[in-house]
Amino acid sequence: MLTKATTLWALCTTLAFSAHANDTVTVAGSTSVSHIMDILAEHYSVQHPDSKINVQGISSSAGIVALQTGTAEIGMSSRIINANELDENYAIVPIAHDGIALVVNPTNPVNNITRSQVDNIYHGVTRNWQQIGGNNEKIAVVSRENASGSRFSFEHFMKLTKNVSGFTVSDINPEVLVVSTNGMVKSLIARNQQAIGYLSFGSVDNSIKPLSYDGVIPSLNNIRSGEYKIARPFLIMYKKQGLSANAEQFIKFLNSDDAKKIINDNGYIAEQS
Repeated sequence: MLTKATTLWALCTTLAFSAHANDTVTVAGSTSVSHIMDILAEHYSVQHPDSKINVQGISSSAGIVALQTGTAEIGMSSRIINANELDENYAIVPIAHDGIALVVNPTNPVNNITRSQVDNIYHGVTRNWQQIGGNNEKIAVVSRENASGSRFSFEHFMKLTKNVSGFTVSDINPEVLVVSTNGMVKSLIARNQQAIGYLSFGSVDNSIKPLSYDGVIPSLNNIRSGEYKIARPFLIMYKKQGLSANAEQFIKFLNSDDAKKIINDNGYIAEQS
């Protein structure tokens, strides 16, 4: 009798654990998108306390792989998805738009930067701030890792790429310091008076200073109007078939008016229906 009771208890525990595990929706990908996705997931969890949203900021490319391998039900990308990455079995849906801000330490006297200056800095031609109106200090150039959607979008817009045997690859100076997240870019620049980098406009705070680009301040109004040119979409991706009920419900929430208000209130531009 004890053996049967123990077995039944173990079975019930296993089923309960499985049910709990099935309530978890894993959302993986862009660290830029994860910044607002964490906030959206927190709001959603208040309304749906029995569902857990597990947000993992691991880069846009890694999010695509996680989606393809089934380790995530929903992917996040801060760059355009190529046709050879996801086929017609996947849905790709924009939820917001975000600017990419060029940022420096708040003590840096430079307030504006031009496209040609960015090009020269990231190609290693311009190496001292004095060359563009700053102090006589060496420029510490910061970029993101190759899998980053922010890096893809930044290099694509700035034409910091080259073609090698039919493949588009990065053409920035190999001496550039590469970091893996928006947070690391922000932390490094906040501590280094000579540094310059780029990150999601929605991640900008008082610890760093965003530069005007070609005379245009990065702001929600200027991004929305198109006057500020360095912008990209925030995308979610998922399989069209086989989604869990909880994933379907969360995706529905991401397209709701409530989610759009949260996105707008946190420094991004929600996708309009």
